[in-house]
Amino acid sequence: MQNQLLKYTLYLVLLLAAASCRKTDITAPGTASLTIINAAVGTNSLVVNFGGTDPLSNYYINARQLYYNIFMQECQFNAYSGLQKLGLYNYPDTLPKSAPFVNLTLDLPVGSVNSLFVTGTADMPDTLFTRDHPPYHSPSDSTIGIRFVNLSAGSQPVSINLAGQAAAHEISRLAYKEISAFKMYPAKQDVASYTFEFRDMATGTLLAAYTADGINLNSTDPNEPVNRWRYRNFTLALLGTPGGTESSAQTILWSNNY
Repeated sequence: MQNQLLKYTLYLVLLLAAASCRKTDITAPGTASLTIINAAVGTNSLVVNFGGTDPLSNYYINARQLYYNIFMQECQFNAYSGLQKLGLYNYPDTLPKSAPFVNLTLDLPVGSVNSLFVTGTADMPDTLFTRDHPPYHSPSDSTIGIRFVNLSAGSQPVSINLAGQAAAHEISRLAYKEISAFKMYPAKQDVASYTFEFRDMATGTLLAAYTADGINLNSTDPNEPVNRWRYRNFTLALLGTPGGTESSAQTILWSNNY
């Protein structure tokens, strides 16, 4: 009887050890980071379908919508990796028989950081996909990382400078669908803001400007806004149509790349 009990106990121990080994050998799948920006003139919102053209259940209820010229948390995704299907539908064209506004297969390696800019117009969509490498900011250096992208379909190459400085001081030439590397800017207490001017490279005409303010914000009061700039990375994108007015006018959209 004792021998049988000993054998049974030893059998259980071996089973538990084997299960423990199998458990430690299992590696949880990783994901990638993907930011999607709607810069397509004439669209209201783009409905996201990570099944490509496969119909979604409760489509209107669960799917995210990406609004033109608006950056928000809903623009960032981190639950996908590998070769990933992506369908974007121009709302309200979201019926099962509707054709996608954009239909892509993206390569999203595990651990990678990626951006998809949907540009062009409602009649002629276009895309720009990038693999991003946001720079590291040492705590000992008060800095900001900013890059620039031209998403204004039909525009001539643009230059970028800081207000009050020489033309093309920051970027001398940025053609449509070109994107710069991240550039580092001081964010010390004596820097209150930066105003970036996007100009027609050939004529110098000011197309649009964006002011990054609150850079020297240092409040420790939990009721005060936090400094959203220091030690972080951002993209400034030129949107709109050359000569456009109202919703199609050229403008600058900021998005974060933390």
